[in-house]
Amino acid sequence: MRIVHLSDPHFGTEQAPVCDALLERVSELVPDLVMLSGDITQRATASQFDSARRFVDRLPTAPALLVPGNHDIPLWDIGRRIFSPYGRFRERFALPPFAWTGQDVQVLALNSAPRWRHRNGELELGRLSQQLSELTRMPARHRIALFHHPVDCRRHQDRHNIIRGAEAICRILTDHGVDLVVGGHIHDPLMRTSEHLYPSLPSSLVFLLAGTCVSSRTRVGAPNSFNLIDIRQPGAEMLIERWDMERNLGEFHPVQLCQFLKAETGWVLGEAQRPDHPDRHALPVS
Repeated sequence: MRIVHLSDPHFGTEQAPVCDALLERVSELVPDLVMLSGDITQRATASQFDSARRFVDRLPTAPALLVPGNHDIPLWDIGRRIFSPYGRFRERFALPPFAWTGQDVQVLALNSAPRWRHRNGELELGRLSQQLSELTRMPARHRIALFHHPVDCRRHQDRHNIIRGAEAICRILTDHGVDLVVGGHIHDPLMRTSEHLYPSLPSSLVFLLAGTCVSSRTRVGAPNSFNLIDIRQPGAEMLIERWDMERNLGEFHPVQLCQFLKAETGWVLGEAQRPDHPDRHALPVS
């Protein structure tokens, strides 16, 4: 199964040329599924959600799964925030929690953006266990947890953005057979296994963050980007490739490829390559 992972488009700050380049590249990759991990809009306005809906409608003919981020809850409209915090999201997209299954792969879509915790995010542990128990009743050989806020980060200065109770959340995810945890929020890509930050987990997971796919709100050293996930053997092997926007060329191109393998202790990094690696052909994504 081939999955495109997008994050943090922040419609309202989108760049039209980047949107066009992204849609062109995603169409060429012919994914089986597209996932968008939150902050779909900049300020949760109706017009921004309409722009997001039009963008999703232009994606390839594959299912698109979206979860909300903190920016998808009205910040200044207190009445809507109290009585209908996810109303505009729900009018245009399915609101988590829900599960999607295809080709022996299950995606567990969760909502880590409660209405009052505007920045850090939260998944209440008791409710999370109950939700996952219900969502994982259908068997699958490979499970992906999709929510907005990160459980790990690349830069030390971003540690304060990690979701509250991240290690406990990861333990619950492993208990329910999750292999890959996908998110965004900090606009800084990351792909690595969980033992870097949580070595005591009973089974290691793969963590994957994407930068902002089309917004002007990029960070130094982290241009617009997206991830391509190729699950060759569900539950046994994943190839994950990061694609960055090259402004000089006006297109997205691959900059990193990692192979992850399932071992007795969980997921491990099998091999990592840059796109100019002499053996690049040995780990093709397409």
